[in-house]
Amino acid sequence: MLGEIALELYIGVLIRWLPGVEGLILRGLFYRCLFRRAGKNLLIYPGVYIIFSHRMTAGRRVAINVGTYIDAGGGIDIGDHVMVGPHCAISSREHSSEPTGVPMCYQPVQYRKILIGNDVWIGANVSIRGGVKIGDGSVVAAGAVVIEDVPSNAIVGGVPAKILRYRDPQRMNVAFPTEHQE
Repeated sequence: MLGEIALELYIGVLIRWLPGVEGLILRGLFYRCLFRRAGKNLLIYPGVYIIFSHRMTAGRRVAINVGTYIDAGGGIDIGDHVMVGPHCAISSREHSSEPTGVPMCYQPVQYRKILIGNDVWIGANVSIRGGVKIGDGSVVAAGAVVIEDVPSNAIVGGVPAKILRYRDPQRMNVAFPTEHQE
């Protein structure tokens, strides 16, 4: 495991900023090897920083945009057809803040898995806290801070994120491409 983490850190630094299609291909191949499981068409854009990737899964057609930070220490599972906007922070581990009287740097670390469903759009500059489940078909508006579960087909936004409305299932009759079209 220590070897995987070192590999992730050192090679990750080398390929993190590679431009163009070649960079997308190399990052996709690299993280497909490190993730617990990864589907086809994994797109990791320049400047994405992922730690503990061996505790992460990603489905088919997952795109993680520039400057996003992902800490999968507590585990992260991402479904199919998910878009993560630029400059997001997704962390499944964090320091406790209890009890008082103990300096923050000595507080225990909490590990809480994040589940992101299928067909989810996470906008730019979103923060997602550990222990959260984002339901299928949801949209998280830019700048939102997600600290509790998001129901399927909900559109959430704000700090902390609240339900703004639900996507209309009557208007969701778009056919997904078949496996050979991807």
